[in-house]
Amino acid sequence: MLLALIAIVGILTPKLLWMIEGYREFIWSMPIDVQYIIHPLFRMVLTLIGWAVIISMQERSKRPTMGLCVGWVLGVKAFVLGFACTLPMLVLGLMSEYSGSNRYDIMYKAISPGVTEEIFYRALLFGMLVQVARVPLWPSAIVTGIVFGLAHVDLTPDEGQTIIGQLNLWIMLIVLGGVMYAWMYSASRWNLWVVIALHIGMNLWWGMFDLTSSPLGEFGATLSRIVCVGLVVLFVFGLRVLEPGRKPTITHDAKT
Repeated sequence: MLLALIAIVGILTPKLLWMIEGYREFIWSMPIDVQYIIHPLFRMVLTLIGWAVIISMQERSKRPTMGLCVGWVLGVKAFVLGFACTLPMLVLGLMSEYSGSNRYDIMYKAISPGVTEEIFYRALLFGMLVQVARVPLWPSAIVTGIVFGLAHVDLTPDEGQTIIGQLNLWIMLIVLGGVMYAWMYSASRWNLWVVIALHIGMNLWWGMFDLTSSPLGEFGATLSRIVCVGLVVLFVFGLRVLEPGRKPTITHDAKT
């Protein structure tokens, strides 16, 4: 119930506020850095509050992990590996047209979502469903993946668009991505840095380049994403390069 409340407040509050003209004008009057960060910051504050409440209700020996404090070596190794697996998108991007992204697009449309969305959707919502509520892995992954996808639906669509009309292949791919990110997070023994790096890298190259303008077109853009995810599965979970000798099993038990 608590996780459901956090999800509803964290996702719907910014969207409902944005439907108010006075609120939009207030946000637009702020410095551009504040405009980009105010909603992610709100979600992170909500995450910290929810996390504190959940932790306070658990025995010390059974407290869950968010997968951020995994140690410097393992954290850096996971981040570098996850980001390196996105390089196929960069290769395709170099064959495509540059989208003209500025530093704000790179900082706040790649780095900020990659960090804050993974902490909110994967570490808090999915992680706590599995580790604390003891909901099975795949139902948790599917439910939070759907929530992740629907969160990308604009409640104030541009003229000519509708809310229902946005429920297209793009949203379905986001849902699938959310499910895969959740599985990766769990299979990596709750190391969140893998999916953070993958999310940042994929958003970065997608934002910097028009990948559909490459000789491979739409097919190449979609294929490059699949290859990136496939590389993570191969290196991190198939070859076990993060923790050699340790089988990345799916478990409900958190690290202590």
